[in-house]
Amino acid sequence: MAARASAKKNVKKSVARKPRRNVSYATYINRVLKGASKAKLTLSSKSMKIVNSLVLDFFERIAVESAALARSTKKRTLGSREVQTAVRLVLPAELAKHAMAEATRAVAKASA
Repeated sequence: MAARASAKKNVKKSVARKPRRNVSYATYINRVLKGASKAKLTLSSKSMKIVNSLVLDFFERIAVESAALARSTKKRTLGSREVQTAVRLVLPAELAKHAMAEATRAVAKASA
């Protein structure tokens, strides 16, 4: 009886892995599209996949660059300064200027 109990202890339980979440910004893209134009514009599913892919790609690029900046300054916390610098480095000049202006407006609106 004691031998069975010890044999059961050594058996490893198989851990079921959770499937990876499928992140999508479709809802937010639709909100921005609705707010940007007065006409009732919509995107086809194929167009939405393309725009979603673009958003995910930019998010990853900015996150990686921000992390590299934080690592180079030996900081453990990712701050707004690192993200802002990463946006300036990753995005083209004119797009970066517009992104900074929109971010400043969004932060001011959220904190007010």
